[in-house]
Amino acid sequence: MDEPTPSLEELEEQTFITKEYIEEKIIPGFTDAYRHGFDEDESTMIPSYVCRLPTGMETGTYLSLDLGGTNLRVAAVTLVGDGKTDIEQKQFVIPEELKTVPVETLFDWVADCAKDLLIKIKSLEKEMYMGVSFSFPIKQTDINKGVAMKMGKGFDIPGLVNNDVVELLNDAFVRKKINIHIVAIVNDTVGSLVAYAYRDQNTIASMIIGTGTNAACICETSEIKKQNFPPDSPQYMIVNNEISLMGADFLPKKTKYDKILDSQSSIPGFQPFEKMVSGRYIGELVRLAIVDYVKNCNLFDGKLPGKMEIPYSFSTVHMSEIESDRTYNSANILKSLTQNFKFSEDNTPTVGDMRTVQELVRKFSRRSAHLAVAAVASLIKLQCGTYKNIEREVRIAIDGSIYNSYYKYSSSMSKLLKEIQESGEDKKVKIVSVKNGGIIGAAVTAMMYSPHP
Repeated sequence: MDEPTPSLEELEEQTFITKEYIEEKIIPGFTDAYRHGFDEDESTMIPSYVCRLPTGMETGTYLSLDLGGTNLRVAAVTLVGDGKTDIEQKQFVIPEELKTVPVETLFDWVADCAKDLLIKIKSLEKEMYMGVSFSFPIKQTDINKGVAMKMGKGFDIPGLVNNDVVELLNDAFVRKKINIHIVAIVNDTVGSLVAYAYRDQNTIASMIIGTGTNAACICETSEIKKQNFPPDSPQYMIVNNEISLMGADFLPKKTKYDKILDSQSSIPGFQPFEKMVSGRYIGELVRLAIVDYVKNCNLFDGKLPGKMEIPYSFSTVHMSEIESDRTYNSANILKSLTQNFKFSEDNTPTVGDMRTVQELVRKFSRRSAHLAVAAVASLIKLQCGTYKNIEREVRIAIDGSIYNSYYKYSSSMSKLLKEIQESGEDKKVKIVSVKNGGIIGAAVTAMMYSPHP
């Protein structure tokens, strides 16, 4: 039987996360999940083999390459020293037809794109070192060795899975006669930590809160018990937490809309944290709620606007526009709704309709921000033993479109972190924004692991 439609008051109760719940359930839940990842879970707390951090004083130009689900970015990152960087980059949309070709064809195209950048920066003849930020699952066995796992995101590349990405890319550079050597492969979240550490050496963790979500942090290598690192290994290593996979046993109870979203997703039960936090999903949660309110609560006079029936058509850009409206007649909400969805002439949204939509948006964006803060507090606790009364300077670097662009998301995170830390005006712990973290971090990592003359 279909679950009844919650009123706005009931939905408020279901989506509001109390400080007590964060402290008693979520932070301990993450702590247990991290321990499980260190001890046995192969899919979380993945070693990055990045065992040092930059000082911020290094200089030189290094290349980075970021292969994502939609775009390829190649960049030349010049480390100026004093924590400053300059970037020259080119972005290419990955053609659909290249998502199902043999790996040599795809990587030859990648090499041609890298060649374009070298021509642009007049470095075609020079020997250059590169770091790769790979947005697909890899099993890493060293800083410059990563075996590709099943890709997803519409890619099916014969010859890639179970083979070393770095080796295959280096082969493509040789075929195209370009003098690039890949010396490091990093996950984009690990890259964000390294990128901000170049600017501020108090950086201990990073998160990405964008289309997807993840975290990375520094830990003692001896903690990673599942790997059996030899005793002479470096003392510290950055780990990729794969935080999106966590939370099945400690996140707040699902609303009606969480349950529908999960059941309709490609893998029900997979990535519970991601489905409550990331940009890919929170817009869809709001759309599902709107559809339900139209059907059962007479929202928009019971008529669903055109295009609103399309899954994932309601984006976080729409959410941010709607949430930021402060006009007396909801003019900005009206503009956002009517520009993106089709309303019949006799069915213009009323101010009451628009305020309801704004309320739905607020509830899911606030829950996302609160869960992200709980994750931040758990990362601080993992590395400092507590998340309250921290004696040292600490920076958590966050990249991603939701954190960097969504209306008041970042300030709402900082405010709540202060509340759960009970820190008053304590400025020792700061959540900071990092942009282009993956691409800068890959280049900084290449600098740290390149053979210096």
